[in-house]
Amino acid sequence: MEPRSRLAHNLTAESEAYGYTLTIWGSGAMLIYKVRTPDLFHILLLAFGAILAFAVLGAIAFRQMVREPDEDDTPLVVTSMVHVVSTLGNLVLSYLLVRFVVSAATPRWIAFPLVGFQATFLYNVLLLLEDFLSEEFVEQTRFGEDVDDVEEME
Repeated sequence: MEPRSRLAHNLTAESEAYGYTLTIWGSGAMLIYKVRTPDLFHILLLAFGAILAFAVLGAIAFRQMVREPDEDDTPLVVTSMVHVVSTLGNLVLSYLLVRFVVSAATPRWIAFPLVGFQATFLYNVLLLLEDFLSEEFVEQTRFGEDVDDVEEME
């Protein structure tokens, strides 16, 4: 595979995972900084919150808990791969949640599943917004057109 095509393939395959990774790690780091260094119990609580959010989103998306997903034929929009809205927006909300709500929570351990849930849930909801905005951007500009088609029209 040609290096540029391989790079495009890698970026496509990694894009959503990298945004989610930045979100969950950034949120976790804020928890560590503000609340406490987690032990195994707190780490598992954070993961539990994240897993619960995936389960809720899966139930919403597929209308049931166990189902083979249909093939998604939605074209990939490169502008939606950067995840500025979903990652940075989520980290800002995680910071606000940790700073003003979670740090005052009693008991303090409740912060871990709460932030795990919030980070996972909001990241995926913001991905939907990001995809919508990206598709609108492509439709309103010539960025979504094939370069060869644009050159033929000119």
